[in-house]
Amino acid sequence: MVWHVYLSAVVPRLVFMLHTVFAVWRVVKAKNDNYYWLLLLLTLLILVEMIVTTTIQKGADYKGFSPALFFYLINIIPPIWILEICELEKIRNDECVSKNYSTCMYDIRPTGSPAAERNTNSSSTGKSDIFQNFDWILGLHQTLLIVLIIGKWILPLGIGVNRDQLSQLLLMFVGTAADILEFKSETQSHTGVRCCLELVYAILALWTWSMLQFPLDITVQQREDAEVPGHHTPLWKAQLYKYSADLWNISISIFIQDGPFLVFRLFLMLSQKIYHQMLLFFTIKNSLVLTLQIYRLVVIYLELRNPQRRESQKTTVTDVASTIEMEDVDE
Repeated sequence: MVWHVYLSAVVPRLVFMLHTVFAVWRVVKAKNDNYYWLLLLLTLLILVEMIVTTTIQKGADYKGFSPALFFYLINIIPPIWILEICELEKIRNDECVSKNYSTCMYDIRPTGSPAAERNTNSSSTGKSDIFQNFDWILGLHQTLLIVLIIGKWILPLGIGVNRDQLSQLLLMFVGTAADILEFKSETQSHTGVRCCLELVYAILALWTWSMLQFPLDITVQQREDAEVPGHHTPLWKAQLYKYSADLWNISISIFIQDGPFLVFRLFLMLSQKIYHQMLLFFTIKNSLVLTLQIYRLVVIYLELRNPQRRESQKTTVTDVASTIEMEDVDE
């Protein structure tokens, strides 16, 4: 294996493990409990995967899927969840007054109340760290997305992915990362959402679900005509094979990102009665993206039907021509 391929396979994985160590250190610092250092055992997954990839795969990534990014997400997501829940507990104690625990309806604690004053005093005396816990959480979210994109860029190319497709994938990652970070930050910024434990858990679950699209390379592996299966393959199957990357891209948008985001935002507005300008804007944005994806799906469906019609027409013309030739021969 060439040395630069080896370095491009090892260095990103080491960065993944280093970032995980940093996140776990912050968890130990926030919870003041050394028990959480056990989270570092998850880094063994990246280590084992790195050994297998460098020895068996010769550094090359797998087809359609990146185990390195997947195991990195498994490493980094639990510390972020713990920090988010730790911050939520502080907010619930300092800002929120529960009205009904069963319906998740909360009042915001008045700023002049004794509890709010205690919160102000504690926050002013608790800034022994450089940043508050919220700043650390936001920083981990931001660095996670940056490390994912740069790490994917440095990692060796996967099987079936060329550099042109990699550039397309990285550009898609940038847009996807911005949408995911916006969903997590903007949706949870409302105090009525932060005060509800169930809503925060739902946001974290959707955030985790949307992050699982990053290890996938199938959205850019567009098949060319030369890669379509043999001549005896039905035309509609060949066309379906050709549009497979577009279909995967549409499916990911509907079921992993824009679809779940839209449903949750509609739930906030219609059920929880939470309204603000940015929430309305991004709800319209998700609706527009889903509409365009469905429109693209209809276009692909029509493209799949047209070749079948042309094939049937061609067969009919051929049969008619054969019949005319046979009649001429008989004459």
